[in-house]
Amino acid sequence: MNIVSEKIKSCYNSLPSSEKLVADYVLERKDDLFQYPIKELARLSGTTQAAWTRFAQAIGYNGLKDLKNAYYAEANTSLAQADKGGPKIAFKDVNEYTSLQSIADNICATSVQAVQTTYRLFDAGTFSDVVTQIVAAKQIQIFGVGTASIAAYDLYCKLLRIHYNVVFNQDHHMNLMTLSQIGPGDVAVFFSDNAKNKEIMQLFNIAKDKGACTVAITKLGNNALTTGCDLVIFATSPEIDKKSGITSSRFAQLFLVDTLYTAIANRDYNNIREYLRDSYEVFNEPVKD
Repeated sequence: MNIVSEKIKSCYNSLPSSEKLVADYVLERKDDLFQYPIKELARLSGTTQAAWTRFAQAIGYNGLKDLKNAYYAEANTSLAQADKGGPKIAFKDVNEYTSLQSIADNICATSVQAVQTTYRLFDAGTFSDVVTQIVAAKQIQIFGVGTASIAAYDLYCKLLRIHYNVVFNQDHHMNLMTLSQIGPGDVAVFFSDNAKNKEIMQLFNIAKDKGACTVAITKLGNNALTTGCDLVIFATSPEIDKKSGITSSRFAQLFLVDTLYTAIANRDYNNIREYLRDSYEVFNEPVKD
């Protein structure tokens, strides 16, 4: 799946009805983008020129021209990679597999694609701003529920290793307690697979009201979390079967955690290098007889 289609499908449910019509048209007839002006595209899709512009902006582009350029660049990349082979994603229910090999192939393909598509969404400017905020923060509070808590806990452990003032809890009441003490100069990081999660949104609203810098690491899309947070890092992943609980979003988020931690350590290396050395020595100290 190409990255433009991935963006469209990730945002689809949050689009207004007129923009969903545009999305449907683009997914079915993307070649028309290069054949017709926006006025004709609006007529053919039964929408308006404004709906086309809003749609392009909703999925992360400046306008229709920017969207066309993305499709064009992607088409050239796809041609270059068409013969590389490798496991292909098959969208099937968990009970439909016929061999262990097919299971391994599908899990491999979705995991690799999750990292690749998230990498292609990488925004160095936003990442740099997040690093700046975390390095300067008085305290970092990290939140994540469900599968998103895995990546949240991983970032917590990494920041703890370099002696940052960082907090993470899996208990919601403890999260509410620590948030009662957050304020300007602090950073709240929210890992979320679903911006409709009531716990995450309650925590986010408190952090926002308290004046902390808010950062979301979440799926692409327009929702209360992505539009409300000060800084947003997007992850995306293909879903095979939502009912099975198998999700490749963990790999996308862990890729972002490793990238973020490395960038923080690189930026703040003079201050944290002794902590890196000390933790390495502790873990590698010979066991005494």
